[in-house]
Amino acid sequence: MSRVSHDRPRSTRLAFLIAATASALLFERAAAARASGIVTSDCSGCHGSASQSMVTITASPSTFNPGDTVNLTLTIQWSSIKVGGAYVTSNNVGTLRPISGEGLAMSSGGLTHSSPKAAAGGQVTFRFSWQAPSTPGGVEIEAFVLAGNGNNASSGDAPGYGTFVAAFGCEAREYYRDWDADGYGARANGLVLGCPGAPPTGYAAKDGDCDENNERVFPGAPEICNTKDDNCNGQIDENAPAAMLWPDADGDGYYSSATGMSVMGCVGLKGYAALGGDCAPSDPTINPGVKETCNAKDDNCDGRVDERVRPQCGTGWCARESTSCDPADCKPGPPRAEECNLFDDDCDGEIDNGARCDPGQQCSSGVCVPVAGGPGSGGAPVTAGSGGGSGSGGSGTGTGTGGAVSASGSGGSLGDSGASGHASGGAGPDATGSSSSSCRVAGEADASLPMSLLLAVVAFVAARSRRAGPVSSVAASWPARGVRRSRRV
Repeated sequence: MSRVSHDRPRSTRLAFLIAATASALLFERAAAARASGIVTSDCSGCHGSASQSMVTITASPSTFNPGDTVNLTLTIQWSSIKVGGAYVTSNNVGTLRPISGEGLAMSSGGLTHSSPKAAAGGQVTFRFSWQAPSTPGGVEIEAFVLAGNGNNASSGDAPGYGTFVAAFGCEAREYYRDWDADGYGARANGLVLGCPGAPPTGYAAKDGDCDENNERVFPGAPEICNTKDDNCNGQIDENAPAAMLWPDADGDGYYSSATGMSVMGCVGLKGYAALGGDCAPSDPTINPGVKETCNAKDDNCDGRVDERVRPQCGTGWCARESTSCDPADCKPGPPRAEECNLFDDDCDGEIDNGARCDPGQQCSSGVCVPVAGGPGSGGAPVTAGSGGGSGSGGSGTGTGTGGAVSASGSGGSLGDSGASGHASGGAGPDATGSSSSSCRVAGEADASLPMSLLLAVVAFVAARSRRAGPVSSVAASWPARGVRRSRRV
């Protein structure tokens, strides 16, 4: 900048000032990313997964009754941890609440960090509370976390996952994840605790399934002569009676119809099969056991062509599938207004961000619930600030003073943080007041001040330009927004 031609038109020099300032500020913003948390179950999309962090959740007291409030401690450990962030959900069971000063805030799906929390002693801890429902049952509290290495970039970080399960008001019983709905689950796939009775949806009271992708395979299933362990006892075809086999012309293990000469024997007999449904008896690459691929054929003989394997585009409500195997033929659908329903209606990659609820309510886990502390001045806010839970005298995104996320503020409504309009847990506007789905943990700095400076420069340039004449094509090429979009936690 030491050599500037003094005969350059004033409008050009001012435009160059804008471009230089914007370039510097956008670079800083890209490095800082967004510091607030978002509702997500996967941080690796933005931050990678060089390694996994260790996550634990403990409760005090460790046992509790219906209606009790429990304090929980989430601990994130990793060898290179400098900062940490988290999203915590109780899956719509009971009520999660942040504890003042712990760095968590209410969000549409539970709790998220309000800013990356610094590590101490090689770990990051977040404390929060949970109130049990008034009736006996079970709960699974999940934490999706990110351990950041503090390099102000979304690289080299370590995502992690932790869960806390408990039963309250009854004798605890284990239920096991049952993917194939055959009445038997597998402990290795996850378990929850609950009261005796019907298992939760997607779970079974019995453990020991050795193949969760096949509903015909489970402990006690009849063993058939098919070279498989059908009853999960570690043996294959033991004492299995011979099966009825039918001609299999293409030798793919499936027959087309029960016609021709049948024989009694075991699966594997050349030229015969025990399973039917082959829709292409002369093509061994097509049968009910084949994985569907995008090739304009019904590979798995289910009567559909290329189902669920065509290229997809869009996200949330806008997600669509291509009409062909060409990604260019995929067109995202139109967005709709965001609703409080645990779904991304406006297609920005975030769930329930900016979802509207009635006055005095906020969106939490897909349901509009009363704001903690209640409306009016003097309420009990979740975090520090002045005034009532939702403030007095303001609404929408009006300015307010002192109010923090889900906290009180005089003159501002819920979700306002002074003039910046920063909403809880990243579910609303970012530091510049614009909706975004940027990654938020890796960068520790907040770019709201540099963006304010940029806006001041633009205002100054506009004033000077009015006196000096139009900037012509330079002004027309100026981008409308200065927010870079990327994803996730």
